[in-house]
Amino acid sequence: MIEPLGRTLNSDITQGSSALRSRTSGRKCRENMVRHAEALARQQERTEQRRDQVLDAAEQCFRGEGFHGASMVRIAQVAGMSPGHIYRYFESKDAIIIALCERRFSGFEQLLAGVEAGATAIDDWISQFSWWIDPIRAPLTLEIMSEAGRNSRVSDVVVGIDRRFRDIMRRSLLPLSGVIPKDEVEDRLEALIMLAHGMTSRITADPGASPERLMAAFRLAVHGLMDR
Repeated sequence: MIEPLGRTLNSDITQGSSALRSRTSGRKCRENMVRHAEALARQQERTEQRRDQVLDAAEQCFRGEGFHGASMVRIAQVAGMSPGHIYRYFESKDAIIIALCERRFSGFEQLLAGVEAGATAIDDWISQFSWWIDPIRAPLTLEIMSEAGRNSRVSDVVVGIDRRFRDIMRRSLLPLSGVIPKDEVEDRLEALIMLAHGMTSRITADPGASPERLMAAFRLAVHGLMDR
């Protein structure tokens, strides 16, 4: 049976309109999803900026007053925030200390990971350790180590970072060094870690010590451990 022409045209128009509405709805849905994702990304970026603002202020306070001398109120003043605002980003001073630990180690981890193989690879790798003898950074590193002896939460983080430090040392340095007997690898890595911590203690005990001399001594020790 042949349908009337008008009914067929109306049906086609209805179907076409429905398909158009469906496409339009789908496009708007995708646009809304994109806008929502962009808004979330902007919010996350603002949150990270605020967290960094708090951490920068806390680092300044901890350097001058120590972990226990610096209050959340003082950190808030330096950060230019209200104390209540800080608690939106960190639940406690311990949480700030832990975040500082992570931030500091991640920066050094990236430095070592960025060293590429080549004729000067070992010396390039060694040069990254100038990070450890920064006269501003070093005392706070020792403060963190000291706090780990009193605070189990900080201790757990420091122990985890120590393991990661050993791993990144192994991954970044061993491929660049000469052949090392397998039974000596861990002993030599332990010696390198002790040397790195020793540089931090040295520059803290004597802020007037020559960074160039400290690095020259470290370079000599590392070559002695890794080249023979």
